[in-house]
Amino acid sequence: MRKALVTGGTGFIGSHLVERLLGKDISVRCLVRKANNLGWLQKNRDIEYVFGNVVDYNSLIPAVSKIDTVFHLAGVTKSTAEENFYQVNATGTLNLLKAVVKVNPELKRFVYISSQAVTGPSSTPVTESEIPRPITPYGASKLAGEETVLAFRSQIPVTILRPAIVYGPREKDVYTFFRIIQWGIKPVLGWKEHYGSFIYVDDLVDGIILAAENEKAIGQTYFLVSESIVSWSSLNNEIARALGKKAITIHVPVLLADFIAVVTELISKLIGKPSILTRHKIKELKEEAWICDGSKARKELGFHPKVRFSEGIDRCADWYRKQGWL
Repeated sequence: MRKALVTGGTGFIGSHLVERLLGKDISVRCLVRKANNLGWLQKNRDIEYVFGNVVDYNSLIPAVSKIDTVFHLAGVTKSTAEENFYQVNATGTLNLLKAVVKVNPELKRFVYISSQAVTGPSSTPVTESEIPRPITPYGASKLAGEETVLAFRSQIPVTILRPAIVYGPREKDVYTFFRIIQWGIKPVLGWKEHYGSFIYVDDLVDGIILAAENEKAIGQTYFLVSESIVSWSSLNNEIARALGKKAITIHVPVLLADFIAVVTELISKLIGKPSILTRHKIKELKEEAWICDGSKARKELGFHPKVRFSEGIDRCADWYRKQGWL
């Protein structure tokens, strides 16, 4: 790998990946939508920027030219309109692949960062061989993106990665729990325990690069996970410990959460800004478990996460404090 294109490089995961690639002396080109919106990359002068958008096919031609690896992270995770998920996550992926085939058919690898959301909820560790059953437009659109990627595997070498719940510095969804617990409250949806699989962002970046450099990963799909099963109670307790807070557990009735989500969606549409709390998000949180099996990546790629869950939470808390987020 000598020169890589990263889409979504201004975001949480993408910015960590860009920094790691630069640290490995790999030239990095980033597809960005606006010159004044470089996110976490704005202080880095070692990056080549190409301005465009995955929904604009013509803008992708210069982005994919003369590079050997594509890391496709750009996508919509929140939106006030469901069609936006498919326009970006599915059609945008198609545009990028078509551009590669047209001007860079000798590409060494196309790595698509998908999501555990494509598989749907599972109370036992789900594997890559199981039939996906997404329950939200986001999950369905990422699955459509996966299907598009696989349709091109006879023309270019592709790899699909499905991260578990990603947390770490710069992340804003799990960060919401830090903010609430900082107020002395440990929120729980309903009265049943919930479980999820997690991965710390540094471990995820390790896995992404490992998959891109390993020929065994060509044409394959992998879950990337650090902690296979974490209860929401454990998540709350670890955050409270890291913050040094004595917090009380507050059970939020599901019907109340649904009502709040409806209200926030209405407000989001009025102001034109998507909200973290939506009916689709509550639908995901109501499920007993989102658990995935990372054994395939361990066996075939030698992927071994290094950051323990408690250590990752500590790192997050320290970073949020330094940034003034807490």
